[in-house]
Amino acid sequence: MLKPTIGLEIHIEAKTNSKMFCSCRNDPEEKEPNKNTCPICLGHPGALPTINKEAIEKIILAGMALNCEIKNYSRFDKKSYFYPDLPKGYQITQFDFPICKNGHLDVHLDDGTVKRIRINRIHMEEDTARLIHEGSSTLVDFNRSSVPLMELVTEADINSAEEAKKFAQELQLILKYNDISGANMEKGQMRCEVNISLSETEELGTKVEVKNLNSFKAVEKSIEYETKRQKEIIEKGEKVKQETRGWHDDRQVTMDQRSKEDAFEYRYFPDPDLPPLNISDEEILNIKRRLVELPDQKRKRFKEEYGLDDKSVEFYINESPLANYFEKVISELDKWRSHGGSKNNSTKACSNYIITDLQAIIKNDPGFEKIEEKITPENFAELISMLESGEISSNIAKIILLEMYKTKGDPSHILEEKGLSQITDDSEIENVIKEVLSNNTKAVEDYKKGKTNSFMFLVGQVMAKSKGKITPQKAEEIIKKLI
Repeated sequence: MLKPTIGLEIHIEAKTNSKMFCSCRNDPEEKEPNKNTCPICLGHPGALPTINKEAIEKIILAGMALNCEIKNYSRFDKKSYFYPDLPKGYQITQFDFPICKNGHLDVHLDDGTVKRIRINRIHMEEDTARLIHEGSSTLVDFNRSSVPLMELVTEADINSAEEAKKFAQELQLILKYNDISGANMEKGQMRCEVNISLSETEELGTKVEVKNLNSFKAVEKSIEYETKRQKEIIEKGEKVKQETRGWHDDRQVTMDQRSKEDAFEYRYFPDPDLPPLNISDEEILNIKRRLVELPDQKRKRFKEEYGLDDKSVEFYINESPLANYFEKVISELDKWRSHGGSKNNSTKACSNYIITDLQAIIKNDPGFEKIEEKITPENFAELISMLESGEISSNIAKIILLEMYKTKGDPSHILEEKGLSQITDDSEIENVIKEVLSNNTKAVEDYKKGKTNSFMFLVGQVMAKSKGKITPQKAEEIIKKLI
């Protein structure tokens, strides 16, 4: 049976104020071409580079988050090749002395298993300029030239498109959590290349490289296509050609770009203009202190501490601002719990309202910036406590939540101002239900015949008639009593 063996090469733009070897601004949002440039990043003769300390700290932080060995000694080399986006005729990069070595990342697969994928190295280099193709002409924008670029190389431990996609997704989360990179694939801040081969034995088959994949879907679909393509070639008795291929997103196919029968001679040698990096253990330890809670650590803590299901946990892992907000609300709810509230119920209700109702409100607001400026954690906790104590129904809670978002008001005042308080008087509730029953005699008869759906219909009619001021539990109780 043919087995795919896959390795990833991922380029990540570090989030720094300035470029890797000059003081030009590192701004991925800059729209004006060739604005953030200088003689150094334009490759003018005699212009001397200097190492960006912030960029080095970012790659060390990334290495630590990915369980790498951080090397005390590393250095930069010149990698020679000629291309329009590289005006110097060489790239400053790291070759045999990278900063980070021998790491790993555990990824959670859909079947519940965890796959460990080893990381061979992470080294620092400079990004190239950006080519813009217009008809038969090609323009060059040097704003990106010399931006600090981390290159991560995995071992060939990946055996499926799912594993590759999950690795890239978990990596992106780690980079964002620690503010190492914006890691936005659409903006080119994180770019993937896939090396894939098929073989029936432990010996690797002919490697094909698929370059510049700019989405998780492209990573997944290119591997699926390339696995199928290579399998068909091998089953015909033909030999897969070693080459570099590109991904055509519209057609969902890989395309031949260039042959790679022979390795290109890059003529690596130490950059004479840059001193070797000697990083002390103390400096490494100081950088390590900046690591925040990693996605997998948060994943385990949210399950253990809050008892959330896997789907809810994954929502918070991918929505870090709302995860932080959820924890602040829970902290406020602890005050209510000390007066007899149910921890499990209020935690679940809080999470459900954030994931469903609050998330829906935010998505429909194009001007949304920060949730705490709209609804404070204290006010959200008060709303949940009112719901859990039976002071308001679920429908009323949804109405109040939207009003809180619009007005920044607290739920108690909104409840009073809008006249949304629960109807608690049994005689008043009975009057509402009697009217509903008299207007829905067929549903009453159907319920008496054993049709439970008719009963829930009557409950819904009571809720609608009272505008949510009668709780479903109370409505059920009195409907049964009157029928």
